[in-house]
Amino acid sequence: MWAKLAPNRLIISLAIILILVVAAGAAFVWSGLYNVAASRDHFWVTTWILEKVREQSVETHSTFIETPPLDDPDLVRLGAAHYEGGCVPCHSRPGEPINAIVSQMLPSPPHLADVTAGEPPEELHWIVKHGLKYTGMPAWPAPIRDDEVWALTAFLMELAGGEMDNYRQLAGLDRVPPGALAGTEPTHRTEAVALTQCIRCHDDAAVSTISSLVPKLGGQSIGYLERALKEYTARVRPSGIMQPVATHLDDREIAKIANYYANLDAQPGQRGIDPARIARGQALATEGDPQNAIPRCLACHSHSRAAEFPALAGQHSDYLAGQLRVWQSGGRDRTAYGQIMAPIARRLTEEQVLDVASYFASLPPEAYRNESASALPDSK
Repeated sequence: MWAKLAPNRLIISLAIILILVVAAGAAFVWSGLYNVAASRDHFWVTTWILEKVREQSVETHSTFIETPPLDDPDLVRLGAAHYEGGCVPCHSRPGEPINAIVSQMLPSPPHLADVTAGEPPEELHWIVKHGLKYTGMPAWPAPIRDDEVWALTAFLMELAGGEMDNYRQLAGLDRVPPGALAGTEPTHRTEAVALTQCIRCHDDAAVSTISSLVPKLGGQSIGYLERALKEYTARVRPSGIMQPVATHLDDREIAKIANYYANLDAQPGQRGIDPARIARGQALATEGDPQNAIPRCLACHSHSRAAEFPALAGQHSDYLAGQLRVWQSGGRDRTAYGQIMAPIARRLTEEQVLDVASYFASLPPEAYRNESASALPDSK
């Protein structure tokens, strides 16, 4: 009989202990005794648990990520340009101290040169894309754009382990006219910031883009430029790089920026491209691929195109190929115009993507220029 009661007593005892633990935990939570102020650190055991959970979570969830080549200078420059606009407010520039206010966060955002050293690129990619709970580290605004996340990852890998003497050049700060940013950097919804910051990445009268992964804007139509910026603002054209920028623009500023770039001379086309690839791309652009239901590109991108369609002649081949891949992955089919291109892009082989991008990149910018879509006179 006693042997039969012993297991029951053990179960009852464990149940009582569990109830007491739960009651004590509830009392502790409701008492408010735990100090949640950022001016006081966690208990050491709490900090250890949080850090260990974070480390193991990142390692586990990044296990099956495949890392592409990250040594492309254009990829690094694109990542550096975004780092300047998106990461510097918390993590500061290489060689500069963390902002005094930001440093009082708990945990404090670290200098990334210190924490990225030795970190696998797939783990950095996962953190940049998904962020970290309860640290202030946000997720990427457009998670479908892995290509952008890898650009920032490439820059962080370059940054890892030391100072970066060429940061200002990589981030495009040396492209901004002296004094243009003085007193305007913290301000939003101002023409000064909008117009002077664009040049860090995009072309201008005297310079091309900071990277071949950044589109040339000079000579594009006002209709297309306004459409693109409004799509970024509405978040229907995903981009973790452009959405945060466009969000701060009102309709008047969008119109002014579009008018400015439409009145710029387009940059020259790309040289040194494989002639065989250009020839294959030309055939695809002028004749299409009827067997695979691919129409000719010039059906929408010729002289007679609508003003809301972009000019492709002279554009970077890397940018064109990259955008076609974004369409293939479903990253640009959330607008009426995007839905036109999405099914076409998905039918293209990788070889065709490279061919057609090379063809348009090799053309002079005036090729297939639509006069009705060209720049309008500047309006004050």
